[in-house]
Amino acid sequence: MRFNLDTIFVADRGLIVIGIIILINSIVCFIGLNTNNYLILIMVFYNAVLTMIFLSIFALAALTLNDNLIDWIDNHWDVIRNNVFSFNMNKFKDHVTTEINSLGIFSLTINATLIISMVCISNLIGFKNIIKSLSHLSNLIFSVLSSGLILIGFYSQQHGYYTTIPTWSSNLLIVLGCILFLVGILGYYAEFNMKKKLILWHIVILIICLILLIIACASFFVIASNVDEMVNENWGEIHAMLMKYGFQVRKSFFINQIEINFKFAGFYSIVFILFSFICLASSFYTRSLIY
Repeated sequence: MRFNLDTIFVADRGLIVIGIIILINSIVCFIGLNTNNYLILIMVFYNAVLTMIFLSIFALAALTLNDNLIDWIDNHWDVIRNNVFSFNMNKFKDHVTTEINSLGIFSLTINATLIISMVCISNLIGFKNIIKSLSHLSNLIFSVLSSGLILIGFYSQQHGYYTTIPTWSSNLLIVLGCILFLVGILGYYAEFNMKKKLILWHIVILIICLILLIIACASFFVIASNVDEMVNENWGEIHAMLMKYGFQVRKSFFINQIEINFKFAGFYSIVFILFSFICLASSFYTRSLIY
């Protein structure tokens, strides 16, 4: 936000919010330790898990989106240069990429402290007790996050109207989002009522969906890496289609936007994959308690 471009670069604002969450989480953790409050420590542990997942994805995105960021600056330099003071374009590119990489590395450092906190809490109250306490909550949050899969599937699918880029992975994401929304509800009901057969069905369906989700996630990154070639081969038709719908954009800008959108879909899929493993672990543990 140093260059008055906070309406464009929102990553720093996102990290500020996460930083506030971590600060509050640390204060709550001290309260839980001083009062020996089991529920507070459970809440701190779970919040640390969620924060660690999102920080990991942010760090991965920060370290892999540098090329897209450079292309974005190239396409918007006419707007940016009025706000960057004495920086020329090359110096500004170097500055921005250095800052983003630093934020990514710092996120990994914060993750290390969160892991230490989680290990300490786990030793205090027992890892099995943590899984047992959070199994119901995990499935409810699982259903909420699955709605994000549907939205991102539709969002990434939009470019199929103007290009020959395959959209099967976006369609698969939409279908999986609908199925997994119901799977989360099924998991909550089955684990809350300790229904052995329903838990088994929940595990089987979740494993199948998880495999398909990994395939869809991989395809997003594969497509993103080949967008340049796909668009260049068919730019004449794509440009005519864009003009028909009233969009007048440069080819480099169009390619960069598609790459960012598909990578974003891939990164969110990774978040959901990690969370799916948490729900799967809680289901296996709950099922083991029945025997």
